Amino acid sequence: MKRKLVCILSLLAASIILGYLFFVGCFLGFLLNKYLAGKTSGKSGRVKSIVIPFGKYKIHFHHWLISAGIIILSLIANVGFLASAIFYGVLSGSVFHGIYSYSDWRKILIPRRHQNIENASMYNTERLLEEG
Repeated sequence: MKRKLVCILSLLAASIILGYLFFVGCFLGFLLNKYLAGKTSGKSGRVKSIVIPFGKYKIHFHHWLISAGIIILSLIANVGFLASAIFYGVLSGSVFHGIYSYSDWRKILIPRRHQNIENASMYNTERLLEEG
């Protein structure tokens, strides 16, 4: 609940400071992500998640993380044609949606499972026979 309140208050403050075009962009970004992203945590949406294997882990690039990265890069690079309130609003709406809507929003580095399903079931069967 605290996370959702912080998200809403941050978005409200940014909208007051940056204006109504930013708010409209946020609203459009939120709706777009609600349509394209998975309904709940761990469910695939219309657009597949970007997950990259990295040694013993998988790196999950959430849509909020990608959007936040684009915002930061465009601010650092001072890209003029992207520097509009609507542009930042749409990306901020994506960040808001990702953090507000999902409980796993902070799980970026995830341990990989090296066993396939057959090995895992065979292991469980052997373990049960040893215990029983």
